[in-house]
Amino acid sequence: MKEEEYISEIKKRWPKHHESVEPTRETMDITLEALDKYPKSEKLWIIRGDLLQLVDYDDGLEINESEKCYRKAIAINPRSTEAYNELAHFLDVVMANPRKAKQYFEKVRLLKNA
Repeated sequence: MKEEEYISEIKKRWPKHHESVEPTRETMDITLEALDKYPKSEKLWIIRGDLLQLVDYDDGLEINESEKCYRKAIAINPRSTEAYNELAHFLDVVMANPRKAKQYFEKVRLLKNA
């Protein structure tokens, strides 16, 4: 599959509010397969970070895995407002660290105004 096809497939499988809130193991495996083929895909790293926030952490994953994904996306594209924004929201809401999140919200603002 091409990168765009992986992204489309993952979006089709995204958990719906009226269904399970957690992504299926198959969906998570597809993100890993996609990242194996496209490790420099900023968008795939962001998608994985977003999905990881919905995972039950009893499965051996750590809560900070989402942050790692967003940081990989930023390393790929240091001007990614989407990656900075997702990282900021994660730090603010999930990690309850609005002070740390503020610097990334500010980075988004600066990039959009550049």
